[in-house]
This record gives sequence, structure tokens and C-alpha cells, in this order.
Amino acid sequence: MKRIFSLFFFLTALFGAKYTNELIYEESPYLLQHAHNPVHWHAWGTKAFELAKKEHKPIFLSIGYSTCHWCHVMERESFENEEIAKLINDNFIPIKVDKEERPDLDRYYQLVYQVMHHRSGGWPLTIIMTEDKKPFFSATYIPPEDGYGVKGLRTILPILAKAYKTQRALIEKRGQAIQKLVQEALSSRYVPVELDLSLATKALAQIKKSYDRVYGGFSKRIKFPQPSTIDLLLDIYLITHDSKALAMATHTLEAMAKGGIFDQIEGGFFRYSVDRKWTIPHFEKMLYTNAELIHVYTRAYRLTKNPLFKEVVVRTIEQMDKRFGQSGLYYGASDADSEGKEGAYYLYSYDEALGILRKKMDLSKAKRELEALGIEPDGNFDGELSNPVKKAKVDPQTIRLLAKVRAKRAFPFIDKKIITAWNAMYLRSKMEAFIFKERYKQEALRSLDLLIGRLYKKRLYHQVIGNEKPKKEAMLEDYAYLIRALAMAYELSLEHKYLDRAYKLMEEVKKRFWDKGRWYFSTQEHKLPADLSDSYYSSALATLYLAMLDLSSLRSDRRLYALAKASIEEKSALIFHNPGFLPTATKAALRLQIGDVIVKAKKQSLMKILKPLQFVRYPYLLDKEANLSGFLACTMSTCFKEAQEFEELKKAIESILEKKATIKAVWRSNGKR
Repeated sequence: MKRIFSLFFFLTALFGAKYTNELIYEESPYLLQHAHNPVHWHAWGTKAFELAKKEHKPIFLSIGYSTCHWCHVMERESFENEEIAKLINDNFIPIKVDKEERPDLDRYYQLVYQVMHHRSGGWPLTIIMTEDKKPFFSATYIPPEDGYGVKGLRTILPILAKAYKTQRALIEKRGQAIQKLVQEALSSRYVPVELDLSLATKALAQIKKSYDRVYGGFSKRIKFPQPSTIDLLLDIYLITHDSKALAMATHTLEAMAKGGIFDQIEGGFFRYSVDRKWTIPHFEKMLYTNAELIHVYTRAYRLTKNPLFKEVVVRTIEQMDKRFGQSGLYYGASDADSEGKEGAYYLYSYDEALGILRKKMDLSKAKRELEALGIEPDGNFDGELSNPVKKAKVDPQTIRLLAKVRAKRAFPFIDKKIITAWNAMYLRSKMEAFIFKERYKQEALRSLDLLIGRLYKKRLYHQVIGNEKPKKEAMLEDYAYLIRALAMAYELSLEHKYLDRAYKLMEEVKKRFWDKGRWYFSTQEHKLPADLSDSYYSSALATLYLAMLDLSSLRSDRRLYALAKASIEEKSALIFHNPGFLPTATKAALRLQIGDVIVKAKKQSLMKILKPLQFVRYPYLLDKEANLSGFLACTMSTCFKEAQEFEELKKAIESILEKKATIKAVWRSNGKR
């Protein structure tokens, strides 16, 4: 490998790269994007830290990822600027980190930022720390020059460099104080509290406060899809029969499906919307965003039979398979920018679009079609450009014609890392979508076999790039999402190899990440405790709770069930106070209260009812092969219904929630909790 990179280094120098730094030896697409900056970047590692101590320089740490728009902006403005690069090189040891390659480091330093600023951070993340890694300055995007009340790098860097030389004791003291606050946040423990079904109504009330009644979603400004919140709302609806929960979920799903956050021409979701109406997205497409949205749209379809939800799932899977699929596995993300401009691949001018449509339809129809797609003469994005939204029914021919326009454009850069957690997340969702097309399940099962083959080499790994061997060991999120995917693979195929593999991984995860009553996200660098926040995707820890419950039910493993229960209880105070803000953890806690139902039958019988089983109105339903003459419905503690016909069994399962809802209503009316 070193020889290959040495040759590449020589060739790039030979053919005119003015600068080449240490990142040229890395495999990360993001780090390689910065390999020819005039900044003397180093990768995170011993070499850079030893150099910092040798030269007594502070560390300039920059964390980002390859498809991050503002990371590109900061690179163009500052890291490719020779004067700013000289300020960095002369006074700091610069280190670049790919947050997707090292989510553990990103999580740690995002917490540093949060402790220092009392708000969440983002990317690019800039941390400046002492030579022994005590952080004393943090920021997200920093402009090159002062303006709008913000100091630029040209001002900040000399001030910090001088302070490090002349006020070292003060810098050290500040760094120690920040480290102490971070450590307190990481090591905080809470007295467990008792959780009960009132958690559902409390979560609903909290979610309702942030809900946008006009446009859907859970913010009045920048809007992320928040699929885990929608998923929890669907659970709450099934448990409480409160129509408000379903209405908030479906309104949001419909608004996103018709909005600009959904790619109306090719399918698939962008990462978030910068406006309240879902019109103007940030044009990155992430595998994880689409994976989690496929799941909630599939669930919502099962409850409502809304054909729009089916259309969204099918078009999203087709787009992910087309753009991100590679030999059965999936790349991580595509960029917002192409040809040097944000959204250039996705946007249309009115005249361009009208001219294309006029070749196949008359003028009045062409204008109606563009109006239905929100493509306006004055634009809805920037200047005269429009991002398509769905305002009315659109002729499929219009979509095909506008897709041909894009075919002549350069598609944005794709980050070709194959990340275990994200692939597992997507494959689980694709399997679920077999209710629309049976082939989705078969394709996903084959991909899951490939994922194990590529990323499990005596131990699980976090990622692989191209034909290289995987090098970065797996973190908690890789195990959690993969175990859940394997559990579902067993349920939908009844092939025991999937359940056996899931169980083996669960044993490994307990050995690696469970210590003295706590779960850890990673044990590298910082021994980083796992948290419950659903930030850009569902919490790894809360997903592990669900994975433990999956396996304990499918294997009738009371010890694993007890561990899941104890793990949730350890964080119960956080869940109790913030159920609406910790949706995946709240889902796990409610699942403990309601209980799993396991449908048992012979393999042949289960395979016949696999699709109707998905439409049973019970949130925590699993299926398991057993040598029986008919069907049997069981909980962890008892079997409560035996039937020869599936419909009879279905009624018995759904009646459980009717009884619980009635008990809960009486309980509330008596003034308890």
C-alpha cells in the first residue's frame, strides 16, 4: 500500500500538483480531497502528536466529511489560500479527521464544542488544542476575513498563536477546565426512575410543542426529516389510539414527499431543508437519511395504505440502488455541489425546462406541468433557478423529460466508503419494503451476506473502501445496526444462519463495549460512553436496546432480556424527562412496557403469511419458526393464543392493545401520574 501511495505521490508531483501533504497516504475520500492543500495536513495519529510536542505547537484540528458543502467552502476560502495556510503551518500542527471514518472522534469533539458554546455544533468543526490535546478554542465554519460581527481566520489565528506562546498557563488552565466539563458530561450517572405507559402521552405532548401545524415537521426553521420521531409517533398511535400522533406523522411524511427535500425527478431524499416549507434542501443525499425514511414510509403505508407512501419508498430504493449501489453493497453519500455550485445537478431554469417539454407537448400543457412542479419563471431557489416540488399531479412523461436534462449534467461526487452501520440500516429497510416488491427482500439478503463477507474478518470492521482490506475496527453503531438487520433477515427468511450470526455479534458487543454497568460507543482513543441522542440518525445505544430485545424474544433468552431492561433502567431518568427528544430510546422503553409478541409456526406456514403479518396493528411483533400444527402467539412469559387460521390470531394480538389502552385511560382518570 505504501508503495502504491509513494508512486501516486511522485506522479501527482510530476504532473503539476503544487502542494502535497501527508493526507496523500490516507484512504478516506475526504482526507484525499485535502491532500493538495497548501496546509501541511496530518492524519490523526501518533506522528502528528509527537510533532506537536517536539515543536511545542498547538494542534489545529479540522473535522468534516467529503460531501459537506460548508467544508468545501472553508477549503476554497481558507485551506487553499496560501497566506492563511502559512499562518496555520507556522503556528500549529494541522490535523484533518473524516467524521464518517472516525465517528467516535467526531462525537467527542462535538461534545467539546457543546460544552464550550452551550449549543450543538456541526461541520466543519474546528478545535484548537494544546500539544497534549487540551482543547481551548472551538468553532464550526470560520470565514477567512472579519465580517458581520464574526472574526475571520486571518484575525483569529495570530491571536491564538500569540496567546499560546505568551499566556501558556492561562491556556492550559482553560483547557483543563474544558476537559473537566467534558469528562463530567461523559461520566454523569442518574438515579433510575420507574417508567410506565404514561411515557407515550408525555412524549406526544413534547413532540406536539415543536410540531409545525402548517407545513409538518418538528421545527419552524431549518428542518431535518427526524425519522426516529415519526417512528415513535407511529408506535404511540398504535399504543394509545390517539389520532393526533398519526396525524402529525402522516402530515409530515406527505409534506416531505411533495416538497423539495424529496427529489421529485429521480427519487430519494436530501439531507435537510433550509426553509420551513421543505422547498429548499441542502442537496446532499445520505444513505442513512434515506434508509431511515424508507422504514417510516413503509410503516406509515402499512397503517394508512396511502399510495403516495408506496411511491416514495419504491422511488427512493431505485435511486439508492442506482446511485449508491456497487456490487451489492452501498456507498455512503453524494455531494450537494457539482460543477462548483450547490445544487447544480438538481436545479432547473424555467426557460430550459419549458423548452424541453415543448418538444413533446403543447405550450399550455407544458406551462401547467411546470406549475405543478413548482418550476417558476422567477425561480424558487437562487435567481432564476427552481428546485422541483409537487404542487399537483404531474404527467410521468414530464418527469422522464426532465430526467433526460440531468443525464447531460455531471452527477455530484459520491463518497465511496462502504460503512457497516449505514449499509445494515439500509438493508434492513429494503427488506421491510418487500411488501411492495418481493425482490427487495431477496436482493437485501444477498447484500447482507456480502456485507458480512467483506466487513467481518475474525472481527467486525467499520468500513471498507474499494478492494482494500478493512482497517478501522467497528464501533457500537456498526454492531447495533447489523444485529438488527440480521434479526430481521431471520424473520423474513427463517434461515437460522442470520439469527446465529446476530447472536454471535451480540456476545462480541458485550465483551467489547459493556463495562461496569455502562455501554461505550468506542473504546479507542477516548473511552467514549454511548448516549441516547438521535442526532443525524438514531442513537447507537438505543438501537442496541432494540437489538437486545429482538434477540431475547427470538431466542427466548431471559438473561439478554434482563440486560436490555437493566440498560434501559440505567438511562431511565433521561428518558423519563425527555421522551419526545430521545425517540429511539423512548421506543425501546415503551416496547418493554407493552411487550413483544412472537408468532410461531412451521416455516412453510409462516412464509405464507409473511406479508399479511406486516399489517398486524401491533408495534412489536416478531415471527419465529416452531414445529406446530397451526399458529401460536406468545410473549416472553407465556403463550396466549393458538389458532389454525391467521385472521383469528391477528384479532387476538390486536386486542392486547385495546385492553392496555382501556386500562391506561382508567388509570389516568384516577389521577395517577
